[in-house]
Amino acid sequence: MKLKNSIAWDVLAGLLTWFLVFMLSLWLMWPNDTLWPLWPWVVPLFALNGACFYWVTRSDERNEPLAPSALICYILQLLSALALNWMLPLDYLAILSIIWVSVLPYLVSMRTAVLITLALLAMWYGVDAALEQRSMWITGLLFSSFHFFALLMKHQARSEQKAKQELQQTHQHLLATQDLLMMASQQQERTRIARDLHDVLGHHLTALTINLQVAGHLTQGEAKTKVEQCHQIAKLLLSDVREAVSALREQQHFSVYQALETLLTDVPGVKVHWDCPVDVELADVKVAQQLLLIVREALTNTLRHSHASEFYLSVTPAGHFVQLVIYDNGKVASDWKPGNGLTGMKERVASCAGTLQWLVKDSHFQLQLTLPAGLPL
Repeated sequence: MKLKNSIAWDVLAGLLTWFLVFMLSLWLMWPNDTLWPLWPWVVPLFALNGACFYWVTRSDERNEPLAPSALICYILQLLSALALNWMLPLDYLAILSIIWVSVLPYLVSMRTAVLITLALLAMWYGVDAALEQRSMWITGLLFSSFHFFALLMKHQARSEQKAKQELQQTHQHLLATQDLLMMASQQQERTRIARDLHDVLGHHLTALTINLQVAGHLTQGEAKTKVEQCHQIAKLLLSDVREAVSALREQQHFSVYQALETLLTDVPGVKVHWDCPVDVELADVKVAQQLLLIVREALTNTLRHSHASEFYLSVTPAGHFVQLVIYDNGKVASDWKPGNGLTGMKERVASCAGTLQWLVKDSHFQLQLTLPAGLPL
């Protein structure tokens, strides 16, 4: 979880723990004539360790592969912790390796994290035992349990974070679908009202107009004048009904902007940049539904496969069609192949008589699709 205007709580806890270890080490070195001369090395190593930890964990969502600079920092954090442990005969310095291990669940699978932790512990306490010429199995066993406790807790926190993100994505999709269903219901109701006005009221008004026209030929004098007035009123009323029916049918459009706004607001795990004119509309609820499903699938692919931090969507009206361009800042593997997600997108677009193309541009995957708007020019 992230503080409102600061860093994440777990990062803050890690930095506080690092600071306490740092201060305690200086306090223990001060009266020791053998250790205190090492401070010109110890202080920079501690500073490097803390700075690297913060650099690696500064991101809100630590679920993407580390950038080269962050990976170098992560390695330097471990090396600085090892150097401090080998320079200072202080068993509690293993806390620095616990802080390092706590980041692993965000970067690799749990199985890989366990293997890395075992290798680290073997190296850490194996070298300690060789340098100090004493048995380290009790200390090693104790701190090993702390390492795996931190690892499991972080893995659990990461799993809960991912589950929360997936739940939020599902919730947003349900909200978008709910809005779409509401608009579809409104469309059906307008269609029903328009049909009833045309079939029932329009029919009766037509019959009334004909009868009044016939009555006008059968009457004389003032009665004829009144009948003709009624005839004109009936014709005007029939014209108004036809205009109302046409207006109801013309309002049967779906707002693309409204549907996307619900789907793309506050997406966890990625920053969404989207551009869509407010007046872009679709005439068919099926096309609107497929558009939402395609955008959702593209967003899911970005979160699961590309490990991108930013997602881009552009919607452009083009006559009878709506064009969408979707891409992110993730890197595409050289051996990638289309999966079920892309196949499903292609089938959805084909069911709407649209087109779908994908390409790799500057190592970024891009989708270009065109869907029929169904609106008159």
